[in-house]
Amino acid sequence: DAVQTGVGDVIRVGDELHMYYFGGSEEALPMGPGGSIVGFRMRIGRARSYDNGRSWKKDETYLLDYDETEGFFASWPRIIVSEDDETPWKMFYHSFNGQKWSVYGAESVDKGDTWSRTGLVLEGDTSNEDAFDYAGIGTRAIAPWRNGLLMIYEGVAKSGKHSLGAAFCDDNKTWKKLNDAKPILEPGKGPLGDWTNQVIGTPYLVVMDDGSLRLYHCGKEGAQAKMSIGVVVSKSGDVEPDCWTAL
Repeated sequence: DAVQTGVGDVIRVGDELHMYYFGGSEEALPMGPGGSIVGFRMRIGRARSYDNGRSWKKDETYLLDYDETEGFFASWPRIIVSEDDETPWKMFYHSFNGQKWSVYGAESVDKGDTWSRTGLVLEGDTSNEDAFDYAGIGTRAIAPWRNGLLMIYEGVAKSGKHSLGAAFCDDNKTWKKLNDAKPILEPGKGPLGDWTNQVIGTPYLVVMDDGSLRLYHCGKEGAQAKMSIGVVVSKSGDVEPDCWTAL
């Protein structure tokens, strides 16, 4: 993590906070004709706080390495903690193989100390060049929802447009895309203002006690604009496009 770090998730484990983050190394990867990039070889690490987030201590090494069969890196981990000691914890992360972004999974049976890969979780619709996630799926938020898990994910179209989609899993194995595999939120449309005209992404989902949903996201108006953060709400707890309103 000598070049960059980014926070994927923070969970509470007893009296501790555990931060799952990704870090990019100084290894130079070939990128484009005669070019290279550093910081793109990312791995997933963990840091712990014993004082409610005032200070953090990293583990001695990373928790999950990249896998060449998946792509150049492993990044943006999201963690689902089980409610009992028998059910493994789940990690969801994404990688990029030079052409497509895809979501992968891992499980831990020792409360996050070690992780084993479980394989591909979700990918874009490569059979349809007009699909909003044709180029792949990157950052995502995952939360318990209606006796299963709800994923709000960032899909990338062939044109480079970023929109948000949703998928659901109720058997711990198979994910089904919702809203007929169409985006639930698109940049600059519906409840999203002009400040999201260029991109909407990096979702973070909160399921409220009353069943409603709060969805935090990043957005950007154009090439010269700065990235900003917004939030939309679904009072019904549904995810279709007409369910969301901006706060």
